[in-house]
Amino acid sequence: MPIDKVNGNSNMYNDLLHTQTTAVPNNSEMTMDDFWKLMAAQLQYQDMSNPMSNSEMMGQMTQMATMNAMTAVSNAVSNFAVVTNNLAQVTLTTYSTGLLGKEVTVAEVDPSGKVVGEKKGVVTGVDLTGGQYIYIDDKRYSLSQIMSVGQVPKKEDGETQAPPKTE
Repeated sequence: MPIDKVNGNSNMYNDLLHTQTTAVPNNSEMTMDDFWKLMAAQLQYQDMSNPMSNSEMMGQMTQMATMNAMTAVSNAVSNFAVVTNNLAQVTLTTYSTGLLGKEVTVAEVDPSGKVVGEKKGVVTGVDLTGGQYIYIDDKRYSLSQIMSVGQVPKKEDGETQAPPKTE
């Protein structure tokens, strides 16, 4: 970043940053390297009768460090969201392909989404395009329609199922 003129004005950094953020489109950013160059030039060409105060210089350095830290945290959160989404997709794909050849019970639903019955069958296929679906007897079901996997004992009306006892 070229520095056209430097004077004893200790607010020059703020003026330059304000000019860059308001007059220049989004493709321009002030990096930490630019800040250090500007700080060195400001110290080199400052008016000796009105030098920059230490507290003001420390304030500017703190602002830059804080902005860098906030950018790093923002990038980390963004990357974490991408990784989490990818992990969720891998987990869902692994789960759905693991159902191949397994007996499942799925809910039969009407067009409004109301459960009207259930169907038991062996998963013969998995569709990973446009969502996650399984196929039983050439009919497509959403993973959300799966009610049980494998042989699950039926409950009698009003009876609660106790977990099996282990010795």
